Amino acid sequence: VLLGAALAPGGSAFNLDVERPAVYSGPEGSYFGFAVDFFAPDPSSVSLLVGAPKANTSQYNIVEGGQVLKCNWNSNRNCQPIIFDPTGNRDFAPDDPLEFKSHQWFGASVRSKNDKILACAPLYHWRTETKQEREPVGTCYLLAGSKSVEYAPCRSTTIDADGQGFCQGGFSIDFTKGDRVLLGGPGSFYWQGQLISDRVTEIVAKYDSKVYSTKYDDQLATRPASAAFDDSYLGYSVAVGDFNGDGIEDFVSGVPRAARTLGMVSIYNGKNMSSMHNFTGEQMAAYFGYSVAATDINGDNYTDLFIGAPLFMDRGSDGKLQEVGQVSICLQRASGSFQITKLNGFEIFARFSSSIAPLGDLDQDGFNDIAIAAPYGGEDKRGLVYIYNGRASGLNAVPSQILEGQWAARTMPPSFGYSLKGATDVDRNGYPDLIVGAFGVDTAVLYRARPVIRVTAALEVNPTILNPENKACSLADVKVSCFKVKFCLKADGKGKLPNTLNFQVELLLDKLKQKGAIRRALFLHSKQPSHSKNMTITKGGKMNCEELDAFLRDESEFRDKLTPITIFMEYRLDYRTAADATGLHPILNQFTPANMSRQAHILLDCGEDNICKPKLEVSVESDQKQIYIGDDNPLTLIVSAQNQGEGAYEAELFVVVPPQADFIGVVRNNEALARLSCAFKTENQTRMVVCDLGNPMKAGTKLLAGLRFSVHQQSEMDTSVKFDLQIRSSNLYDNLSPVAFYQADLAILAAVEIRGVSSPDHIFLPIANWQPKENPETEDDIGPLVQHIYELRNNGPSAFSKVMMTLQWPYKYKNDTLLYIVQYEIDGPMNCTSDMEINPLKIKISASKDDDRNETLSREDNRDHRISRRDVSAMEGDVHTLGCGTADCLKIVCQVGHLERGKSAILYLKSRLWTQTFMNKENQNHSYSLKSSASFNVIEFPYKNLSFEDIHNSTVVTTNITWGIQPQPVPVPVWVIILAVLAGLLLLAVLVFVMYRMGFFKRVRPPQEEQEREQLQPHENGEGTSEA
Repeated sequence: VLLGAALAPGGSAFNLDVERPAVYSGPEGSYFGFAVDFFAPDPSSVSLLVGAPKANTSQYNIVEGGQVLKCNWNSNRNCQPIIFDPTGNRDFAPDDPLEFKSHQWFGASVRSKNDKILACAPLYHWRTETKQEREPVGTCYLLAGSKSVEYAPCRSTTIDADGQGFCQGGFSIDFTKGDRVLLGGPGSFYWQGQLISDRVTEIVAKYDSKVYSTKYDDQLATRPASAAFDDSYLGYSVAVGDFNGDGIEDFVSGVPRAARTLGMVSIYNGKNMSSMHNFTGEQMAAYFGYSVAATDINGDNYTDLFIGAPLFMDRGSDGKLQEVGQVSICLQRASGSFQITKLNGFEIFARFSSSIAPLGDLDQDGFNDIAIAAPYGGEDKRGLVYIYNGRASGLNAVPSQILEGQWAARTMPPSFGYSLKGATDVDRNGYPDLIVGAFGVDTAVLYRARPVIRVTAALEVNPTILNPENKACSLADVKVSCFKVKFCLKADGKGKLPNTLNFQVELLLDKLKQKGAIRRALFLHSKQPSHSKNMTITKGGKMNCEELDAFLRDESEFRDKLTPITIFMEYRLDYRTAADATGLHPILNQFTPANMSRQAHILLDCGEDNICKPKLEVSVESDQKQIYIGDDNPLTLIVSAQNQGEGAYEAELFVVVPPQADFIGVVRNNEALARLSCAFKTENQTRMVVCDLGNPMKAGTKLLAGLRFSVHQQSEMDTSVKFDLQIRSSNLYDNLSPVAFYQADLAILAAVEIRGVSSPDHIFLPIANWQPKENPETEDDIGPLVQHIYELRNNGPSAFSKVMMTLQWPYKYKNDTLLYIVQYEIDGPMNCTSDMEINPLKIKISASKDDDRNETLSREDNRDHRISRRDVSAMEGDVHTLGCGTADCLKIVCQVGHLERGKSAILYLKSRLWTQTFMNKENQNHSYSLKSSASFNVIEFPYKNLSFEDIHNSTVVTTNITWGIQPQPVPVPVWVIILAVLAGLLLLAVLVFVMYRMGFFKRVRPPQEEQEREQLQPHENGEGTSEA
């Protein structure tokens, strides 16, 4: 199946003139354009025939009898009705009609041959004298010269459905070359349908206006078949062509409802109406055979057949069936068999193949062409007509031109393309033209074919190998390497063309270089890369040639020495000077490119063949094999690049940078490493570092370079970081090195620490002027504040996502409370729970002071005390340690969430020393060390695919309780203070004396007299006077 996936450009693509079509309009609502044809009674007179089956006529008492109009194309383009039948209905008696011409649709089918026109009314009704029922037998009128005769082969004295009563003769018609008419009547024999053919001479000779049913001696007609063929519609569409090689045209008919609605097309022998060949459709209700056309499309002198199925459905890209229409192309072979291909439509519900028309050789290339309509396709369903060109292999599946309807719908769709007729040269320019009917807007359009100009172009470059050292030309007294560019044109074409044709030729040197880039070659006379030339070519004459000198820029001005220099030539026709008297422009043959190019190569040091084949190699190493997630990870790659073959032009090192890394720069503080020129760039979302290795990178070159990167953007799913390295050159062969790669594994490193502090860290008992209460209500009723602060800090570099921290708090000793926790607070991503109730006595909590809440862990004790450790030890005496090994402990478990490098989670435990416990007599005069502890274990990291070692630690916070008098600061003796003051005064006196001796206290005073001030001023402008 040939699918029209790629459409040609719009209506002006090839040689039907869409800029200046001839547009004809008929009476509104007359269906003007329902049928179209050309009328050429003699070679010098060609006009258009347009059927308007719902037009009103001058026939007496007839409503919408229908008309056929003849339209001029080259004068005022007016249309006049042709009078075939001026009479009204014939009657048996007054008010007892024999026939019914109202709404008969005369002009629904129109065909002509030389001076003969056949036009039909398929809905013409007739009745016999004995029966009152009127039946749509159909009738036609044949205009031969000036004589009009009626032709109604289905009209007889016996009319019933089982005979020809519903024949609708003239539903489809055609002429044969043998001067016969072919008529289709799809309603005969219970709508089996019928084909009827009679000779034109006999139709004219036997016509008698008083005889209603005429028998023709040389009539060929199909006969009724069995009931299985009822409702088949033989005669729905017709065409003629020679399908058995006897020189006599055979009859083709579409039978769209045959074979259980699969549809058929039948070919009947033109001599005896015997069946020759049947084609059967492949899809039910596709209306296979709705339209048929016959022409030799591939130039093998065998008539080919085209069959339309406008309701054919095909599956779209979503797998759903869509109505697109289809044409079956049946190429006749010498053996009499057919090679069948399929051409599908492009739009849904466009009714592609509703009309098919042979065009003749539209572009005069030796092959006939064809038009296929989709009358409900295009913008707003305005209709499309596709022009397909023939070729030796058959039909070109890509349309060369698409005609678009330009009329919006009125009361119904425009139906542009519902009727088509081509293969006639209306303007006598040697090219056949096309009529398109759009009966929904009462319009017919004539598209004239433009003469096709076939151009032969030539472009030569000499020499094709440019030696930069061979400087044979001069440019402003400077020798340059040069070459010659020769371009030629020749034009010819069939039909009416002017004797001379004007072309504009454009030449461009180094075409493949983008705009703004340095072009390596310029024309010698203008120092520009482009040149324009107007050339006048004689039609059918010899080649017209011109030659120009061009030169190669100095090698220092460009880098690219390897890419060929493309010399590009393009030509355009001056259409204004080539137009004919009617304003019709010729057109260049679209199947021949209007441009061409040649190449020149710069001579390279690459051997006799001037083809450089390098051997590029790259390797990489680094002493860093592991990268820690979260760290800056400076990474240096030592890259070795070498070429062991011939020169590599525009050689560059490409390093694909992974998303986790950033390029820092090239190592430049190491003399052993080359200082490459590198740049970072992104192509198609690929991040790369590109380094220049030389132009060319000569044979035997070996470079060692260092590239510095920072790897710090790892994601949670990464397990490694990979760099890909490759050398690329612009050489035609062996231009790539094998890909080298460096891979470093990712690892987790998290330095997690826990630390704690007690505030205060020492409490002295008893407390002056304070007695504990037996039933405390506030915090102060219990005892002094004791706050333990724990900080879990991640020093990185890697982040963790889950840590479990456990706190043990000395709560009771021998049923006596030690440290009563009032509350705890957290700072950071931490959630905590305890195994006992906090503040079970519901003690009223006092407002926290900022100093207590913001206690820093770096401070051991902020109090300014001057107590020696020896004094404290003396007061402590015997120390009892109360920790979780000796006392009952409360347990607090905290889960710490995601913590980045440098971040902390802090737990503040606010408690009160239960002073009553330590005031008991048995506990007095002892020192105590109350110890809480915290431990942690890292449970989870956010890096799913990496393993990690167990990370854990613990710490202990101590609060010391000492019984006795709190040591006071030792006072400073008075004599020490007096001695310090005297020493300070003595030092000040010495400093004053030294500064006095150095003149520090002398001031420069301003002059007191006017004369002194004048002596201090310089002379203005270098001039002055003096007095003796």
